Amino acid sequence: MPKPTSKHNVLIAGATSVIGRQVVEQLYYDDRNVGHIMAVALESQKPYYFDEYDTARFSYHSLNILKPRELTNLFLSERFRDARIDTVLHLAFMHRSDASGGERHELNVDGTRAMLLKCAETEGIRKFVFLSSWDVYRLKPHNPVLLDERSDLNFAQRTHGWIKDRVDADMQCRAMMDHPRLQVVVLRPTGIVGRNVRLPMNEFLSSRICPMVAGFNPMVNLIHTFDVMRAIRCAVHRPVKGVFNVVGQETAPLSEFIRLAGRVSIHLPEVALNPFNALQRRLGLTQWDSTVYPERFKFSCLLDGKKAEDILGYKPTHHVKF
Repeated sequence: MPKPTSKHNVLIAGATSVIGRQVVEQLYYDDRNVGHIMAVALESQKPYYFDEYDTARFSYHSLNILKPRELTNLFLSERFRDARIDTVLHLAFMHRSDASGGERHELNVDGTRAMLLKCAETEGIRKFVFLSSWDVYRLKPHNPVLLDERSDLNFAQRTHGWIKDRVDADMQCRAMMDHPRLQVVVLRPTGIVGRNVRLPMNEFLSSRICPMVAGFNPMVNLIHTFDVMRAIRCAVHRPVKGVFNVVGQETAPLSEFIRLAGRVSIHLPEVALNPFNALQRRLGLTQWDSTVYPERFKFSCLLDGKKAEDILGYKPTHHVKF
């Protein structure tokens, strides 16, 4: 087995996603701490935006993580051994809540399990980093002001399947926290906003009209994608394991973020929210789906980021931009 180097050699699953592309760029230019980057995704050909990277430090490989033979062949391949991969960053997650339930569940849950188990049985891999979300927390009217990493997760029976996938994948990673060799890190960022990011809060604030439930104006914390990148880099480089909330700089009422985004808000009775949103989507006025997490637009969800600050050394530095 090759001797480990002082630099981390990282495999990034889901490298062609918006966040994946940014992570590749961040880690590639961090050449003091990162050696080889192996990017994997479903696309059969290397995307053009990876052409600028030196093949001595970067390689792209087509991989369907749901096919055990493809996954095994990659991990046993000569190119994998030569790259001396010691860290796996798992970003292969279907963010489209409107995708078919079976297809979405397979990638989000079964794919995460397959990648995690393969890392656990591969001796050279020392760390597995999973990007989870604040969506895993259960929101209730009387939640504490700040939710820490021990707060209740959303196991409610009527929870949308996309949220259930989030929780299931998160729990699979948590179940491996006591692995004797593999350091498992779960990052739970707050509402991510950024260009082309297909996540509920970003889609909501990109809508031409932002409907709010009459009588509710929850407090929200948003995070810029650049800060998400910083948290990932901290998780890769620090000798840590565990679950970490990742917070952004800005906290404000939802109505204030709507104003800052230059959108128009309207207040509707709760029973009218879903029909109004369905009409918006049919007319192509939004990609946001109000049925995914209705509690998000009624009850505040503010995360306690102290653990990430103390252990990961992470603090937000970027203001959100719309």
